[in-house]
Amino acid sequence: MTVPELPEPAHHDLDSMLSRKFGREVANYFSGSSLNRISFLRGNHDFISDALKHSTTKFLLLNELAPLSKDATQLAYASHTDVKPLIGENPFEKTEEQLIKEYNSSVTLPLVVFLGLDERKKEGFQHGIYTGTPYFAVDVTPKGTVEKEATGIVEEVQSRGLFFMQGRQHMTLNAPEGSSQIPHKTP
Repeated sequence: MTVPELPEPAHHDLDSMLSRKFGREVANYFSGSSLNRISFLRGNHDFISDALKHSTTKFLLLNELAPLSKDATQLAYASHTDVKPLIGENPFEKTEEQLIKEYNSSVTLPLVVFLGLDERKKEGFQHGIYTGTPYFAVDVTPKGTVEKEATGIVEEVQSRGLFFMQGRQHMTLNAPEGSSQIPHKTP
C-alpha cells in the first residue's frame, strides 16, 4: 500500500504568538481541507443558486455513501450537466417556506449539500469578497421516485471508467482528497 503524501501546513508562513511558541501548524490528515465552508451563506438563495450553476462548480457524487473515484488515491467530480437529470436546473430556487408548503412525502427529493469554496482557485465563481470553485455533494443512490435518473447518472459515470469507492476508510486517498472526504456509515 502506498502511503499518501501529507499536505504542507495550512499556514506555513504565518507568524503569530502561537507559531512562535509552539512552532508551525501541522495539518492533520483529515483536517487539512482547502474548502472554506462559508456556512453563513448557505441560506442565501442568490449565493447558493449561483454557486450551484456556475461552470467551475464540482459535484462529489455518493452512491450509498461511496464516493465517486478515479482510482484509490483520487476522488472524481461531476459537472452540473452530469447531475441535472437528477437535481434539475436549480433545487435551491425555492425558499424554505415554499418547499415546506409544497412538500409531498411521496416524492423523493435528491440530497444536495454545499461543501464549500476552494479559494485557492481564484478564477471562476465570485460572490462578494469570496472567490473560488464551489463544491457540492450529491446523493445518487437509486431510490424512490428518482431511481431511474440516479441509475442513469451512476451508469454514465461508470462508463467513463470511474467507480464508487466502497468501504468506510479510504486511507489510500491523497491527503487533500482525504481531508474533504464525506464520513461513511459504520458497519
